Amino acid sequence: MARNRRVFQIAERIRELTAQYLIQSADPRFNLVTITSVMVSPDLGSAKVYWVVSFLSDVDRQARIDEVDEAFEAAQGHLRSTLGKQLGIRFVPQLRFYYDDTLDTVEQVERLMGRIKASES
Repeated sequence: MARNRRVFQIAERIRELTAQYLIQSADPRFNLVTITSVMVSPDLGSAKVYWVVSFLSDVDRQARIDEVDEAFEAAQGHLRSTLGKQLGIRFVPQLRFYYDDTLDTVEQVERLMGRIKASES
């Protein structure tokens, strides 16, 4: 039980520190990016970092996702080094970054529900 709490605490701390890193980063590709959650493996060997980005228009949606993904790949080493200094643990988990498509799914379901309601009327 204490082990699970420690994993959760480390995941939350990684989320906070990663968000701070994005705010302080000079890379403009990180503008309007939010860290939604972090899932750390039980052995603390890896961490999945989930993120979303606010879109200014739907036209370049996939291009913007790809751009942010590239920015995370480029910053991975520096971010991991920064986390190592601030976390206070011996080994920093390997970071993997994933676009969190939960909001996209919710939007799609809402659109479908709207169509159903419209067709019933």
